[in-house]
Amino acid sequence: MDWNYLYASFDGRLNRKPYWIANLILIAAGMTLSFVLVSTVGLTAATVFSLVWIYPTFALNVKRAHDRNRPTWLIVAFFALLVLINLSQVFGLDRTGDEPTTLLLILGIPWFLLALFFFVDLGFLRGTRGPNRYGPDPLT
Repeated sequence: MDWNYLYASFDGRLNRKPYWIANLILIAAGMTLSFVLVSTVGLTAATVFSLVWIYPTFALNVKRAHDRNRPTWLIVAFFALLVLINLSQVFGLDRTGDEPTTLLLILGIPWFLLALFFFVDLGFLRGTRGPNRYGPDPLT
């Protein structure tokens, strides 16, 4: 696998198998690093780390969305909501006591619905057969 292409490029298409492999690697590494950061430095450092970790995740999902012939702006909207949620956590705007704030609900509910949609759409459905506007079919 070309790791630079997977995690840094926004061009082309990516079928399900490399998408899942690359995603599982990102999830495992991200969870491990987050755990270490929370244990040693604190939750804020782990949240800031997650903002940096969004870049390779974003690149991976853009290519998979291209394979499904989905517009890039849809992925941008999903990740913009995620960044706003993370920033609300960094600045302490996500909770009042034990309750989530209205801001977190306004950001979190649409993000969760998009997450469910992308989980099925990008994770389990076959890409567009043949070439599309983003490039040739990666399965041919």
